[in-house]
Formats: sequence, C-alpha cells, structure tokens
Amino acid sequence: MEYNIVIAPDLEGLATEVAGFLPQGWRLKGGIVEYGNSYAQQLIRHPKDAIRLPQRRQPAKQRRTKWIE
Repeated sequence: MEYNIVIAPDLEGLATEVAGFLPQGWRLKGGIVEYGNSYAQQLIRHPKDAIRLPQRRQPAKQRRTKWIE
C-alpha cells in the first residue's frame, strides 16, 4: 500500500494538485488538514489499483463488408 501527502498554500492549489493524482489510481484518505499556513490532503493507493488503470482505447477498426447483390 502506498501513501502520499499533498501540501498546498491554499485550497484551490490543493484541489489542483490532488486532481492530478486521481487518474493515477490514488484515492482520498481522510479530510483536509490545516498544516501551518497551508493545507494538506493524504492519498492512498493499493498496488492493484495502479495495474487496473484504464487503458486508452484504440479506435475500432472499420470492418469491410462485402455486399451480396
């Protein structure tokens, strides 16, 4: 299990930083914590979540059909 802590000077910056980690399989753990003059958020990720990341789908190949007249 992996842990990560994101620290930012304001809530908007924290939201931007955390949003970058979510597509990588990270999940929020707990709430937002005031840390001095800034804010912090803890993230957690299981190794299997990193493997299950959605793969980019390749466009479907167009099938050629032969029409019978």
